[in-house]
Amino acid sequence: MTRQTRYSLFVDLRGRKTLALFIGVASLSICMALMYGDACANISETFERYISSGSPGKAAVKRTEATSTEADKKSDDGTSTVAVAYDKTALSEEDRLLREVVQPMDRESLKQWLSSFISLKPWNCPVHQQGEWVEAIISAIERNHLPLSKEIAAVVATLISIESGFHADPLLVDGARRGGNEALLQRAEKKFFEKYGAYLDIPPIPKYYAAYREKYWDQLLACRTAGDIEVVSGRMAQELRKDCDNFPGVIRKTVDKEIDKLAHIVRSKGSMQLKLFRARQAMKDRGEEFTDQELTDYMYTLPGGVDVGVAALRPLFIQYGARAARKNDLSWLFFVGMDYHYGPFSSRNMMEQVRLRDLSGRNIPIDGSFLNHDGQGVPERQDSETLLAAVKALSGVSKQKIFEAFLLERYPQYVYTEIHQLIKELHEKKFGPTPFALIGEIRVGESAEIKFGATWTTRLYLNKLDRYFNSVPWDN
Repeated sequence: MTRQTRYSLFVDLRGRKTLALFIGVASLSICMALMYGDACANISETFERYISSGSPGKAAVKRTEATSTEADKKSDDGTSTVAVAYDKTALSEEDRLLREVVQPMDRESLKQWLSSFISLKPWNCPVHQQGEWVEAIISAIERNHLPLSKEIAAVVATLISIESGFHADPLLVDGARRGGNEALLQRAEKKFFEKYGAYLDIPPIPKYYAAYREKYWDQLLACRTAGDIEVVSGRMAQELRKDCDNFPGVIRKTVDKEIDKLAHIVRSKGSMQLKLFRARQAMKDRGEEFTDQELTDYMYTLPGGVDVGVAALRPLFIQYGARAARKNDLSWLFFVGMDYHYGPFSSRNMMEQVRLRDLSGRNIPIDGSFLNHDGQGVPERQDSETLLAAVKALSGVSKQKIFEAFLLERYPQYVYTEIHQLIKELHEKKFGPTPFALIGEIRVGESAEIKFGATWTTRLYLNKLDRYFNSVPWDN
């Protein structure tokens, strides 16, 4: 791999705000459940709600596996159906193409190859646990029906190292020192007061706030891992369920609604630091159902955390491997790594936004997200900049049809919609061929500021991937 072929196109992005706040806020008061009402938006979780509800003001959309184009079709219950022009063999063909571009190895050879470097810099897998981690990586690849190959194994090992440093239950920031946790909690408390200080003036909240802070502050300071935080937040949730009967109605109603988020307040779990909603969707796509607690427990085991992480990576490996990979060119691995970091298929979607910007003449954000979302991550009917650009670029195509296709923005099936095919065709006629995806730069916001005391852009993650991938002994 050479640095010159890392990516085909780089777009500088600014200003996308990460909405999820770090766990430290949870230590501060019974009001903290309120703040998770505007927590991390997620299309993967809410798409399933979308296709099953049809609530007022929302489009009830059904995902179909069509054997031919079925644009603007109406289902039996009168709801609109997403037009997806592909049959069941299409994704299987992508899987076949992936297997043609990777370097396959038998199980024993891959085990020896991984073991030859995984404990060296920059991976730094503990030598005494090397065998367990290598076995977990290979088993996860097999269980998720991906080819045993250097590329897939190296990406998985790299993400484990970056995300958790090979800890099944990741350490907190500066967790080895009390001062590190204390600084984190102080930053969280300051942010909490800025956002929700007004609630502390409503009786009897001040009394309860003081009691919770006194009881749980030191417990949180003593936490060393994410799993420790899960235990403390679970105890808080149990106590809060009992105490909320004494709260004013407006606060009690919100606490009742958000209490489960407190019980599972560590949003990214396990050695691959995967958010629970993404983990749940990945396992559901694999045909396995878990309760949130069962899935959380599984993700905090060494093999489970790797297994679920690879399940989430699977569609990225398959589509980018099939559509962006070339023989002897490993730059497509950056799309997989970056999309694991800032959202499934963001790199593909950024390229689509570039096409729409060119076709419409609108200066839209290139952030990998087609739609606006409400505080719960549900796509809103309010027009996004990308949607308006698409309406302008695709004259004669209804906004509703475009909106329904955009609901698939985090799924591999989006590229089989008529909308994507039309955008690509029009852009190619006017501007020439474009790459399948591109690497963008998005600013990491509030959660990083609380957790680390600073913000940065996703270029930092790209630089990490570059360092790791250029250290892999690909020819060994």
